[in-house]
Amino acid sequence: MAQQLVQAFGLVILLAVVTALARRLTLGELGVYGLTATLAVYLLVFRNSVGGSAVRLMAGADGDAARAQAFSTVLPLYAGVSLVTGLAVAAAGAAIAAAVLDGRLADQAALGAALLGLVTAAGLFASVNLDAVRAARLATRSAASELAGLVAFAILMMSLVLGDAQLWVIIGMSGSLPLLSGVISFVTRRRMVPGYRFVAGAFSRQALGELLPTAGWVLAIELSMLVIYGLDRLVLGIFGSPDSIGLYEGPIRAHNAFYALSGALGVATLPAAAALRAAGGGERLRRLVVSGSRLSLAALVPLCLTVMVLAAPLLEVWLGGRFRSGATALTVLVSPWLVFGALALTPNFLVGTGRARATARVLMAAAGVNLAVSLALTPALGIEGPAIGTAVGYLVAAPFLVRVALAAGEVPLAELAREAWLPAYSLGAALAVLLVVVRALFDLDSAATLLPVLLGAPILYWGAYAAIWLRPAERALLRDLAQSGRSSSPSSAKRGAPESRAETDGESDGHSMPTSGSS
Repeated sequence: MAQQLVQAFGLVILLAVVTALARRLTLGELGVYGLTATLAVYLLVFRNSVGGSAVRLMAGADGDAARAQAFSTVLPLYAGVSLVTGLAVAAAGAAIAAAVLDGRLADQAALGAALLGLVTAAGLFASVNLDAVRAARLATRSAASELAGLVAFAILMMSLVLGDAQLWVIIGMSGSLPLLSGVISFVTRRRMVPGYRFVAGAFSRQALGELLPTAGWVLAIELSMLVIYGLDRLVLGIFGSPDSIGLYEGPIRAHNAFYALSGALGVATLPAAAALRAAGGGERLRRLVVSGSRLSLAALVPLCLTVMVLAAPLLEVWLGGRFRSGATALTVLVSPWLVFGALALTPNFLVGTGRARATARVLMAAAGVNLAVSLALTPALGIEGPAIGTAVGYLVAAPFLVRVALAAGEVPLAELAREAWLPAYSLGAALAVLLVVVRALFDLDSAATLLPVLLGAPILYWGAYAAIWLRPAERALLRDLAQSGRSSSPSSAKRGAPESRAETDGESDGHSMPTSGSS
């Protein structure tokens, strides 16, 4: 829950930055920003392949000596992937500037990518500190470090945007968030989990041998996600213009909110799932698959439906009238999250349960379908082409990932359908009908009329879900988690112990794991 709150805060900040940029830049300049600034995000594939495996390795280390060995083993890998990623960002930016852009926009893109590569390399190396805190299962502490980094990032970016800084400077500093949160996490790591430290000569070949196979499959997952999300703008640039890329920024940025919220579930549950699998899985892992999917779908389904039905007025009120034509693309992009909002289908969670290989194979196939459909449809449909490609690729992959998730938790399909899908989708269908009626009867093209519906629809859904579907044990769980956020103990965190009574209570009832974000 702490991780979700930080993600929500981060999304507000990122959307605020994009809003300011959309209202100050031309469509062409915004397209260049989207094309180059997101390189750092999409080229995190090397770091993420190491990060997920490193968290898994560090989370399994028992005692200060083992923790020091694990940290000393992964630190050189972080240094290597940071250097590779920084150089890749700079090189990719220069290539895009030469192949897709021209004139002043090409110069701004090349300079921005060079600065972005430097900032990204430093940030990825610093992120080992945040991953160490996560590996210790101090989810609220890692969330606090991220929150502090987000505040610093917001101040920096809004100062640059409102101060009319050069476009290349804005592009370069857009990748500073990992650096800021990583530096802050350094202090947290040293104080809260001193066992995670670099010791010369503690590098372990055996530990490296355990890490690399999983890292290879995670790299395949990350490359697949790069194809699914990273090539959309490039395909539009090839078949369209910088203006079409700028128009696509509205739908893709709104869609990325769902991607980030789902990713927060995986970040919080990866170490817990890895620990449960190491302990033999069993009932607690099964409950995590079923109950986690049940609650995560309840959280995301109403948000998806609200954005899908209100896509056109949302884009107009948020970014301006010129973005309203992206409504169809936004609706199509968000639609897969009606299925992928389930915790059980989160790639990081599946990696934590030891299913990296199967997950990678499914997502590689989805990436191939995505690219083929996008290339086929974009010349004729414009920005709707890559949106349809993304949705089709995901929906084709969904049944196979469901099968992987069910095998990981030894859960029957009927149980997942009864416990997670039925409550979420039955209320979702009613909400969708209600939103369509409201959209037909009322003018929602102003903030004053749109915001009450935009906020009220999910709240109405959650109220109905709590009254109809939420069980007494789940209400008690949510109350305990809320209380744990107010009563976490630094002394217990230093020992890597559960942060609150609610977490230790979860040991016996199977509802929560020793990490604040597990459910």
